[in-house]
Amino acid sequence: MQLIFRVQKAKEYGRPASTRGELVSTNRGESTRGRSPIEIILKKGKGNDKLVSPDTDQILKTLDKLLKKNKIELESLKSIKLEIDKWAGLTSTRIVSAIGKALSLNL
Repeated sequence: MQLIFRVQKAKEYGRPASTRGELVSTNRGESTRGRSPIEIILKKGKGNDKLVSPDTDQILKTLDKLLKKNKIELESLKSIKLEIDKWAGLTSTRIVSAIGKALSLNL
């Protein structure tokens, strides 16, 4: 079985710019930063199962939910793959990379 983390393009939401001490010239005070949703895909035999974590705050909960749903232990994974979009958020990319490295130590 293979576990894939797919970090998608950052979406334009998050903490309002006004709370970060930045001046933003938007009508609604929107954030200039975004968060990257992360698809966690479990490739098994003939089928795939996936869940989407809206951002890195929920990634470990989402991973746990996916593994429990499929009754899979981390030890039974053969490989971990990262797929990172060119426009993914830097923080999301780093967090997913760190999680991937930590999980691959157990393979």
